[in-house]
Amino acid sequence: MNSFPILDLSIRDIDVPADRARDYDDAGAQMLAGIIAAQGLHHPIRVRRTGGRYSLISGLMRLRAFELLQRETIPASLSEADSDEAARLEEVMENLGRSELIALDRCHHLYELKQAWEAGKARPLIEVLINDGGKTFSTSDNHPEVFGFARSVAEKVGLTKQAINMAVKIWVDLSSASRLRLVGTKLATKQTELKALSEEPAPRQAKILDLILGDARPDIENVAAALAYLENGIQPTALERKFRALSDGIKALPDESLDLLLVENEARVIASLKRRGRI
Repeated sequence: MNSFPILDLSIRDIDVPADRARDYDDAGAQMLAGIIAAQGLHHPIRVRRTGGRYSLISGLMRLRAFELLQRETIPASLSEADSDEAARLEEVMENLGRSELIALDRCHHLYELKQAWEAGKARPLIEVLINDGGKTFSTSDNHPEVFGFARSVAEKVGLTKQAINMAVKIWVDLSSASRLRLVGTKLATKQTELKALSEEPAPRQAKILDLILGDARPDIENVAAALAYLENGIQPTALERKFRALSDGIKALPDESLDLLLVENEARVIASLKRRGRI
């Protein structure tokens, strides 16, 4: 695996690209500044040379935290990326490996990585990062790997191919307007909410977000409640919402998992069937 030289760079020499894969969180940077002041910086930022200056690849919150602490220099690993595209892929791969990445950002990153993989641009980078050995996989939807990069990325970032496919589909199915409105909201942190929203047509997504994010109906806080209101003008009870979530979860289980669930609750299932005269 390639190693990246570590430099102590002047913060004034580092430029931040405008189009970044992950949104900046000012509150997070302030919190991180306190942690760095107490414990130091454990992970350098990553940059690449651009002329006589440096362009940030990953570590914006760390960079901003150093600025808040009024530090003049910051440790940085120097990337060998030779283009904006290669730098973007490095940013995506590093962010995917970070546990605090929220659901909306993870969907976005995996979508970008899938696009790059299918164009043949991400494979060399992933092979370097995980020592994949130059393997390639079928991109057929009927193939166990579903699309080519799934197994390789799953090994690197701890995601199954099913999780990757779902995240990519969510990003694709969300309208561009919905993606913008979701930034900085609680919905953006919950993949179940993003999935439910993405399954609706774009005009419907807009109405759902109007209800959840607007001030007219503060009692509507999730997609299920918004859909119920749009359909019949009523708000489901907490018990109804819990039942619907449980029912949807059971329907989504593969047969093997459903069998295990029934065995685990066999006595109650049999008792219920007897009460209803089914056995």
